Amino acid sequence: MSDPTTRQTPLLYVTAITALLSGCTPMPAPVVHQGTVVAQGLNGPQGVHVSADGTLWIADSGTGGPGTFTTPGGPGSTEPTTNNYGDTARLVRVSPGGVSTDVAMLPSVAGAEGAEGASRVADLGGKLYITSGHWSAGASIEQLPKTTALLRLDGNSTTEIANFWTFEKANDPDKQGADSHAYGLAAGPDGKLWVTDAGGNDLLRVDPMTGMIALVTVFDNLPNANPGPGVPPSSQAVPTGIAFLNDGAAYVSLLPGFPFTPGSSKVVRVASDGSKTDYATGLTMTTDLRTGPDGNLYAVELGEFGEQGPTPGTGSVIRIKAGGVKETVLSGLDTPTSLAFNQNGDAFITVGGAAAPGTGQVRRWDKLTTKAALTPSALSQ
Repeated sequence: MSDPTTRQTPLLYVTAITALLSGCTPMPAPVVHQGTVVAQGLNGPQGVHVSADGTLWIADSGTGGPGTFTTPGGPGSTEPTTNNYGDTARLVRVSPGGVSTDVAMLPSVAGAEGAEGASRVADLGGKLYITSGHWSAGASIEQLPKTTALLRLDGNSTTEIANFWTFEKANDPDKQGADSHAYGLAAGPDGKLWVTDAGGNDLLRVDPMTGMIALVTVFDNLPNANPGPGVPPSSQAVPTGIAFLNDGAAYVSLLPGFPFTPGSSKVVRVASDGSKTDYATGLTMTTDLRTGPDGNLYAVELGEFGEQGPTPGTGSVIRIKAGGVKETVLSGLDTPTSLAFNQNGDAFITVGGAAAPGTGQVRRWDKLTTKAALTPSALSQ
């Protein structure tokens, strides 16, 4: 819903740049001969969660819909961008026996940045919560219901708990213009829900009982090493995943925007007073961050950005040990976006999150937390 080189959102705006570079639609996902398929036919899956009973929950972006509205064009453009919308985003449930069911349909908006809809799923107090949607200033219609919102699943329907667009319009914490994309979601040790606003570049905390939104911190733009024609001097931080260890701090992954320089992504430790320090650096296009049952952090890397956009088959999962030490435990993934663990250390990973509609999957890797780090020779094979 905004120009991808200026107002950054976490993931699917990458597909817009891919189309601009290649002059065609995003490349379809290749076959990945790894893991076991547990769900398929997805449209840009962005989040996955595993309940204690083994039920899998998937947040799917959707494909837009029959409705239309416009947003302002990018820098130097006088033509507005047309966006399509409809309730094609989904919360998908996969039973322990493998039966897939669409539990709730949610708004999906498809525009220059691809389709954006449901983002992440988390469990707090036995209730499921979902982050949903993206909205920015200048749209030709009012905000769509249940976009840029925190939703609670109540049976087969959803209830809006908090509206991040309302908060963003009133406060604009990063002072870069009103833009909000409720994306990362985690249940905190304080009994609150923690959300990364990838459009607003901030970390928020929500009281699930009252819907009250509190600002934890704002993430500043990150400088680009070689600014010049077509490359801005800095990129927005674009916070994505959130995870917690046992030290009372939140750990947040940042996916700095265009030109998506390899190694420019990182994980930041946010202390209880909101102060920030780098915890792990040298990552590339990090889309999610989770704590494994082994007590280590695991980061998902979308992949490398080449001349034709995201290069298929270059995504990875990185284990981050104490002190920010990194180990690659999975590679060769096609635009992975999210992961979740069960208590056995089995990993469930969404792939094809920035690929063609219908090619998205969730795959399972058994006992990933016990998998040895890949050696340089293994990575080159």
